[in-house]
Amino acid sequence: MSNEIVKFSNQFNNVALRKFDATHLDVLMAIAARVKERGTEEVTFSFEELRGLMRLRKNLTNGQLADKIVQTNARLLALNYMFTDDEGGIVQFALFTEFRTLPSAGTLTVAVNQRFAFLLNDLTSQFTRFELAEFAGLKSRYAKEFYRRAKQYRSSGIWKVGREEFCRLLDAPKSAITQTRYLNQKVIQPILDECGPILRLKIERQYTRRRLSGFVFTFARETPPVADAEPVKAGKADDSGHWTAVAGYGEVYTTTELFDVTAARDHFDGTVEAGECRYCRYDARNREHHASNAGTLF
Repeated sequence: MSNEIVKFSNQFNNVALRKFDATHLDVLMAIAARVKERGTEEVTFSFEELRGLMRLRKNLTNGQLADKIVQTNARLLALNYMFTDDEGGIVQFALFTEFRTLPSAGTLTVAVNQRFAFLLNDLTSQFTRFELAEFAGLKSRYAKEFYRRAKQYRSSGIWKVGREEFCRLLDAPKSAITQTRYLNQKVIQPILDECGPILRLKIERQYTRRRLSGFVFTFARETPPVADAEPVKAGKADDSGHWTAVAGYGEVYTTTELFDVTAARDHFDGTVEAGECRYCRYDARNREHHASNAGTLF
């Protein structure tokens, strides 16, 4: 089975998936991979398809897999997922309007809540993207939860987070907040063991009054994949001494310095906010087209 890509709004990373084990996370991300950018249409999976997407190591029967699927949605429904809308209203909701598991036929049918389909649809800016197979290959739920959040910062390669917020996001027990030894052994070590080789992960611990207060995680920066563009080496365009390089969307740009391809892709993909974008800071025309994939920079 070809590898699937998971892609969702960064807002979803602010949610702590409470009481999710590694299999529940695999179920959710397999679903997210298939329903992304498909609006609110119903999507039906066979259990065999779901097993393949999840890279299941355990030989679960249809009944056992159905139990895991039902548990996944039950945990989703129990989440206090909310955000503030443009009018300052606090909105709470369920992600799926339909989540029908049929063990006898070995199928699962889901439909995304229309009002909040933006989390999984029309993702042109501020999104998290990763390979489902790589995610499913991780064993620890802490490694999986860290991995997807690291992918939110794939462009910068840095995630700075306080200890309590880190524990909340990964749904670590209270003992991880109060006991540094527990946090290091039960949460950080599995992350290092599994994500370290994949992400080239390094951890800087921060202390306040000799107490561990937060982390700076650094990992390999990732250049977003580009469609319809042939990568070329930078070269001189003419005798003027200017340099050119393909920025990533079939356009060639000229600059007095070596062109920063990663920064351009951040602009076109909307991986960073317009206020942090190298090009939007200097020209209002770029801000107007931030994350629009316009293929033009001023």
